[in-house]
Order: sequence, then C-alpha cells, then structure tokens
Amino acid sequence: MRKFNLSITKSNLFILSCLGSFLFLSLQVSTFGLVSGQMPNQIEYVYNIEQMKGHLEQAIVNKEDGNITLTRAHILHPIVEIYDFIEAPLVTVDSNLNHTLYTSLSELSRNVEKLDLSQFTEETEKSNQLLNDAIKLIVPQENSTLNLIVASWLFDVANTEYESGVREGKVVEIIEYQDASGFISRAESLIEDSLPMLNQTMKSSAEDVLSLISPLKSKVQNKADVQTPISELKQKISNMTGI
Repeated sequence: MRKFNLSITKSNLFILSCLGSFLFLSLQVSTFGLVSGQMPNQIEYVYNIEQMKGHLEQAIVNKEDGNITLTRAHILHPIVEIYDFIEAPLVTVDSNLNHTLYTSLSELSRNVEKLDLSQFTEETEKSNQLLNDAIKLIVPQENSTLNLIVASWLFDVANTEYESGVREGKVVEIIEYQDASGFISRAESLIEDSLPMLNQTMKSSAEDVLSLISPLKSKVQNKADVQTPISELKQKISNMTGI
C-alpha cells in the first residue's frame, strides 16, 4: 500500500511538473505576443508625435521669417493630418490630456497672427511639453531601441517629403521641403537623447550616425540629392537595433 501511494505521488509530481512547464511556456509565448503586438503600436505612436514636433519646429522657423501662411500650415498639419493617429490611445489613458493638447494646438493655429514671436514660441513650447507628456503616458520608460527605430522612420519620411518638395535642385513644394528639415531635426534629437542609455560600443555607433546628420542637413539646404546619405543613416541604425 505504501509502495502504491509513493507511486501515485511520483506520478502526480510528474504531471504537476509537466503542467507547470506548459503554463510557464504558455505565459512566455503570451507575453512575447503581447510585447510584439504592443511595441509596433508604441513606435507608431511616438513616430506620429515626433512628426507633430517637427511641424511645430518649422512653424517657429516660419514665424521668425514672418510667413504667417506657412506658420499656420505647420500648426494645422498636426491637427488635420496626424492627430487622429494618437487620439485613440491617448484618450484611453488620459482624456483630459487629450482635450488639453488638442485645445492647445487649435488655439495656437487661431492665434498665429495675434501672437508676437516670443509669445508664439512660448505657446508652441507648451504644446511640445504636452506632446512629451503624451509620450510618457504610453511609453513610461525611456527606450533607446524605440528612439532609434522612430529616428529611422523619420529619416524615411523625410526622404519622401524631400522628393516631393525638391526637383532638379529647386524647391517646388515648400511645405514638403520644410517637413523634411523638421523630421531630420527630430530624428537627430531622438538619437542624441538615446546616448546616455547606450553602452560604450553602441554610443560610439550612435555618435557615428550623428556625425552624418550635419552633412545631410547641408545637402537639404543646398537642395542636393539626399537619398544616398539617408539610406546610409538608416542602415547604420538598423545595424544598431538589429531590426
């Protein structure tokens, strides 16, 4: 009888062990699916917000130049073309921030002419801070890999906008041309922000990427071809992230 009980105990332990292993494996698979499902959403979310920041940056540039039409255009683009892509996840976590951010951008577009440069810059920075708050709600921890991927996406869209804005060394679509400059600037900022999070080897690679951005900006300024340098930048970032 004792022998039989011992046999049952061992059998039960074996079954429980297998069940535990199965549950652990299932949990790992589920967690991986969750992360792999969420991560692209986080990347897309941050990518859209960084485009909005690029537009706001160009709005200030145009305000400095006294071009009200282009200033307003760069404020309206985040509202009309991009905001829908960030609103749903933002409302889910903080509807008040969503309302405040949308209101801030809308008022900024309405008051482009009324505000002097100092006031406009101050109000634009407030909108930028709200955009930063919106990022932290969805991506609460700093993530160098995410930053680098978003930077690569920004270089990609900058190339697309530049091709639409420049023909044979001449600007044919000023807004698209300026968009390219704004997106390159935001990509640069993301890479710079990632430096403190990287180990020495990765930091060296990131600094190598940053060293190529200044020549790229010069090409943009001179309306030269940018496809090759942007491809090189994207490849270097891909080598860093493995993606």
